[in-house]
Amino acid sequence: MRFLTLLIVIGWLCGCNPSKQAPAPVRPNPPKPAEIPVSTEAKTIAWLDSERLMPVLEMAQREKKPVFVEFYASWCAPCKVMEEEIFTQPEVSRYLNSNFLNFRADFDSPSGRTIAEIYEVEKLPTILFLDTQGIVLERYLGMAGSTTIKTLGASALGKMGK
Repeated sequence: MRFLTLLIVIGWLCGCNPSKQAPAPVRPNPPKPAEIPVSTEAKTIAWLDSERLMPVLEMAQREKKPVFVEFYASWCAPCKVMEEEIFTQPEVSRYLNSNFLNFRADFDSPSGRTIAEIYEVEKLPTILFLDTQGIVLERYLGMAGSTTIKTLGASALGKMGK
């Protein structure tokens, strides 16, 4: 029941904006979760190119893979160090790409801020490992090195029985 409530809240918060602004222009249907493109922005991590977490969780359920989430901002110096020095390490990218779906949430975007509020993320960088239902398996605040990422990832996989 908690999961269903969480999904409804995430879907409602991320999928609509009940402000009194003019309605958003009509856009074509978003890609189906199976069609979430992988961003080529990062050099080595296969980041899913989605602003919303719900399609990523749906994909995680189908693929039976946990989700690695990085909360970042363009002004965050430790976030930039992780992007340039940690996420570009071949052993880190291989590990994350083979065991997890990888999702980045921009702390300054409306959808990223909503996801951060749901997961009570207040400081950056923060990384989460989520199960396929969106439940936090591991959380880390601060700049995480390759050993920390692998240790947390292994713990998350262990909690999922993998």
